[in-house]
This record gives sequence, C-alpha cells and structure tokens, in this order.
Amino acid sequence: MAKQMISVTINGENFETEVDPGKSLLEFIREDAGFTGTKYGCGVGECGACTVLVNNMPVNSCIYLAVWADGQEVRTIEGLAAADGTLSEVQQAFVDEGAVQCGFCTPVSL
Repeated sequence: MAKQMISVTINGENFETEVDPGKSLLEFIREDAGFTGTKYGCGVGECGACTVLVNNMPVNSCIYLAVWADGQEVRTIEGLAAADGTLSEVQQAFVDEGAVQCGFCTPVSL
C-alpha cells in the first residue's frame, strides 16, 4: 500500500509526514513523534496502557490508526504537564503511587 500524508498535532507540536496506512497511532506516537510515555500493553485495545486523548476523547492508540488522527489534536501523558514542567495531578499521582503504565494495577494506599 502507498503511504499516506497526515498532519497531526501531538501535545501542541505539529507533525506532517507520510505513514503506512496500517500503522497504529501508538506506533506513530512512539516511533515517529518520539513520545514514549504512551505504552504498549495488550495490543488489542483491552488494557488501556496506550490510552491517549484525541480531541479530548480517550482512545486506545494500539487499535486506532495513525491516518485516522489526520487533522486531529492528540494528547499523551507527557502533554498533561504544565508549560513550566509542573506535573498534572494525574502525573503526580502516578509518581506517588509507583504507577509504571496506565495505573490500572497500581496499588492504592487506603
């Protein structure tokens, strides 16, 4: 298949490039855009480790094609931090509780 040109904004940074039509958004985010906070978990959209926001809606990026993100705004875990680098409440909670991916299996202190 011929590659397809896409333009996608990830964490406020615009990326315009050709991609294989079968490439997942997860692969694009990690390999092409260089954001490694989004993790590969199950690869079938079940675990949520790869969840990102596309136009503020959560999607499993492992089963969401990069070409579907053409013209869209994507936010990863890195994009939750403030401009000065201050962690968001979600990011800080991941640090505080020792979360290593999506936080699903992170122990909670009660």
